[in-house]
Amino acid sequence: MLSYQDLVNGLFEDNENVPEDYLNSFFTAEHFKDYQIDERADKSQIKAIRTMFTSRKDLDSRIDSALKIDPFCLEAFFAYFILTEDVFVNYRFESYYAQANHYADLDAYQKMCYLSIMDYYVEFLLDLHNITSAIKIQRLIVRLSKTVTPAMTDRLALMYSLTENAEEFYRLYLDHEFQTYDYLLLLATLLKHEDKLRARQVLMDMLEKIEYADYLDHLWDLDLQDPGQKAFYDVVEDCYDEISAIPDFFIWVNTIKEKIEE
Repeated sequence: MLSYQDLVNGLFEDNENVPEDYLNSFFTAEHFKDYQIDERADKSQIKAIRTMFTSRKDLDSRIDSALKIDPFCLEAFFAYFILTEDVFVNYRFESYYAQANHYADLDAYQKMCYLSIMDYYVEFLLDLHNITSAIKIQRLIVRLSKTVTPAMTDRLALMYSLTENAEEFYRLYLDHEFQTYDYLLLLATLLKHEDKLRARQVLMDMLEKIEYADYLDHLWDLDLQDPGQKAFYDVVEDCYDEISAIPDFFIWVNTIKEKIEE
């Protein structure tokens, strides 16, 4: 069976893929026979998906036809997103964003598709380095979905770190559970603002809740043959650029730990 995720993953698995060639090879009548469609999709939504696979028109025409049948057709939207110039993609994203007030009127399948499209919008804005707008759209996703997944928290943590927005970042920390990545970015952000009181509180919480956090000031003692310890080390490495903005970060961690142990 093929799925929407196969469509997305297949494009990025091979760096040599030519997007238009890949999409044309994926959207075929033969593949449609094995394509798994969400059981919540109604007849009109299925028709839009079928159009992408079985129409004899060129790819651009199929995209237009499918989106006219169902504006939230993920298959058509993804192809449009990949093939179209940024300026036009941005216009389409803005038109979707303008429909947020009507989200409650959408059926379950449309809601899923809409949130997926908004998720692409965040990635699109991040690629453009428009972090402020990306935060706005991510907050919209949180509000509409009424949930915050670990991936959403990580993404907000990254964006608040990039904008060095200590207040919103700390509020996120108070409202949601953090993982190693989120703690490290928040610590760096608070220390950039010389907010050592709240940074100390966050570090103490991290030491209590995150396994292997006690190794933060002596990473060389981690056993990198152990998957859990290696995972912790890798996250610290991933955050190194942000941490290195505080030259004495590891010394500060050690100092706080020593005071705790007194």
